[in-house]
Amino acid sequence: MIRSWRAVLAVTVVLTAVFVVSGGWDRAHVARDVVLIALNTLPLLLLRHQPVAAVLVICAAYPAWLVAGHEASMFQSLPMLAALYASGAWAKPLWVRAIALVAPVWCLYAVLSGWWEGAGLGDVGYIVVMFVLMWTLGVVVAALEAARRELADRAVLDERARIARELHDVIAHAMSVITVRAGVGAHLIESRPREAAEALSVIERTGREALTEMRRMLTVLRDPHPHAPQQLPQPGLADVLTLVEHVRAAGVAVAVTTAGKVRALPAGLDLAAYRIIQEALTNVVKHAPGTKATILMRYQDEALRLEIGNAASGPAGPITPGQGMRGMAERAALYDGNFEAGPDGEGGFRVAVTFPT
Repeated sequence: MIRSWRAVLAVTVVLTAVFVVSGGWDRAHVARDVVLIALNTLPLLLLRHQPVAAVLVICAAYPAWLVAGHEASMFQSLPMLAALYASGAWAKPLWVRAIALVAPVWCLYAVLSGWWEGAGLGDVGYIVVMFVLMWTLGVVVAALEAARRELADRAVLDERARIARELHDVIAHAMSVITVRAGVGAHLIESRPREAAEALSVIERTGREALTEMRRMLTVLRDPHPHAPQQLPQPGLADVLTLVEHVRAAGVAVAVTTAGKVRALPAGLDLAAYRIIQEALTNVVKHAPGTKATILMRYQDEALRLEIGNAASGPAGPITPGQGMRGMAERAALYDGNFEAGPDGEGGFRVAVTFPT
């Protein structure tokens, strides 16, 4: 497809020159020939917006060129071929683009009816094959372009969904810790000011770290610059202990167990595993504050098993599926993981994910 006006202008100039050289001039009728040449080539200026109109104009103009006494030349068909290709690739319904096929039908009629004197079977084959082939090529290119745009749009939607999940995990975790500690601080500010001050310190630290992580994630939306500072790596299972310290500061005791031989994981899988643990602990802070939580990271030969659970939540009630639960399930599915979440049978709640590695 011809996308720019400059390209259209260049094609028009080149094919006009080819038409002039291949067609010759009648010195006795220069003005007439100039008009006929213009009618056969200047419609190419319509290729971007009205290529079918260009085809129809050339369909009428070229017979007039022959009637004026000029000999036909294969090179003189180049403007028609360009217009047919542009018509096939036009961003319009197929039936609109198919109007351009009147060109080969019209030319074929002119040959077979004897109106186009001197035309033989070779001309018939050229018209049928080349004219239809160029239009079909345009249709195929348009279909490929539409598929490319669809894939690009899908990629944008997937990236938006990924960023939304990342932002949800960061904000939900930070706000849960901040809310719990703010409640503690407000309760103790008069009776135990030292503990209230410690709660405020946790709030400040958690807020700063959340802003840092959000800033890190949002840099992916900016155009990369060769002199920009190197981005910090995304968190992974190696950062779970830091995450646990935040949760402990919010009043939830967390025990971490690692089983099997620890090994490096693909970056995306490592991030997904970390985010699932983060979201599961965030739910504990929100729905079961003051309870005990456990994290098991089991490295198996061909899988990674994560189990995050908490003791009975008491009056706070069970965790109900929400945005965070859906986010964990989506992250697990993204890496062909098996996700399970629900009551553990003892009044607590358990999240388990198995990632094939």
